[in-house]
Amino acid sequence: MLPVQIEDVSAEFRKLPGVGVRGSQKISLDILQLNYDDFTSFIQSLETMRKEVTFCSNCGFFAENVNDLPLCNICKDPNRLKNQICLVEKATDIITVEKSQSFRGVYHVLEKLISPLDNVFPQDTKLNELLEHRLISESSKSPSIELIIFFKQGFSADATTAYLVERLKQMGLSDKVKITKLAQGLPMYFNTDTLDSETLSRAIQDRKELGL
Repeated sequence: MLPVQIEDVSAEFRKLPGVGVRGSQKISLDILQLNYDDFTSFIQSLETMRKEVTFCSNCGFFAENVNDLPLCNICKDPNRLKNQICLVEKATDIITVEKSQSFRGVYHVLEKLISPLDNVFPQDTKLNELLEHRLISESSKSPSIELIIFFKQGFSADATTAYLVERLKQMGLSDKVKITKLAQGLPMYFNTDTLDSETLSRAIQDRKELGL
């Protein structure tokens, strides 16, 4: 029914998470109906974002691509507690936590959680960067470090946490590093993208320590 050019653009939008056939068609048609100046500005903004935004060399969040070791605004903030590190799977999870306005530490994006059934092992995540670089560096500056687990509940979250606990023991950091998880009260299989700020704020404030 629609011209093939529109269908081609719609197919590209369906590569985005959560965008289906109807949604992709609507976005494509909305863009098509922009006036020329707005369309040009839209395309230029996309190109600029792609060129000038990268990932933080320290934590993995979004950062301006200004040098070889770009840092995000959170890592550059001197008021952030560098010895409180919230572990998240995706960079977008940081946005969810930040909306709660209850956490003043920093973050570490793992990109993937350990899942042998899906052929995802520790070396496929950013756990080694955390353990062998950030924790080693921070342990020389701080008497204690807290790792806060913010993973969607499931086998992968349990496997990742168990690996982390075991590695901390092997590294002799069990006495210096404590692991905490969000307090009870969250939905059993909560979605990190849609969790409301008030519930998350209470869960962060009342977080519980895991025994190592």
